[in-house]
Amino acid sequence: MGKTPGLDILGTTVHALTLDEAARRMVAAAVEGRPLTVCPRDAHGIIRARSDDGLRHAHARADLVTADGMPLVWLQRMAGFRDAARVYGPDLMDRVCDIGRPHGLRHVILGGRPGTAARVAAALGTRHPGLRIASAEGLPMRPPGRLPQAGEDLEALRGLEADVLWLGLGSPRQELWLDTNRRALTIPVRAGVGAAFDFVAGTVPQAPRTLQRAGLEWLWRLAAEPRRLGRRYARTVPAFLLLCALHRPWRRRAA
Repeated sequence: MGKTPGLDILGTTVHALTLDEAARRMVAAAVEGRPLTVCPRDAHGIIRARSDDGLRHAHARADLVTADGMPLVWLQRMAGFRDAARVYGPDLMDRVCDIGRPHGLRHVILGGRPGTAARVAAALGTRHPGLRIASAEGLPMRPPGRLPQAGEDLEALRGLEADVLWLGLGSPRQELWLDTNRRALTIPVRAGVGAAFDFVAGTVPQAPRTLQRAGLEWLWRLAAEPRRLGRRYARTVPAFLLLCALHRPWRRRAA
């Protein structure tokens, strides 16, 4: 497989893919047993990586960094990637689970709030009859700012015959967890999908598709969780718009 073209957006290369392309690559890697780490990104993650060395390095070492937010897709299209599309975490889970069924892929749902992983597994199993779930477990919460240690939390995964790991710890913890443990993990395909767990489980309502396509999902999420997301969006949205408007620091890249 050749290099994946991408766009350098404020220091992070975001690969230009469609949802189907990303899903097919994940399924192919899982079938072949080939390691593949996928990092769906939005503007918040791009901005945070500018001041977080660990997150920036995690982005650089991931095999695929996809555009989880419409503003990133728009920048890709402006740079000439006309077919670039949003690779939205919940949709990616759905698509991989669907097209992976004929191959008998086994999935692990790891993380989320207490009980959420089991709800995600049940919801996916209902949507995709015959889906194979190897495990659906939570992870212990850590104090804010505590970084994952090498090999930490892997005990629950040892001995599992699984092909795809879906990790829901929120950003940047899930990206740091996957990067720190990338050599110790025996599950070949891994993706950090954060809020997708709550959306798939139905514990947090998703924004209507019209708002998603308009790039206004952040307003919907802010209205649903103002205390948790207020400070994040107050910093991220103006910073992202200003940096892109002033510097236009993006360029095509094959990675």
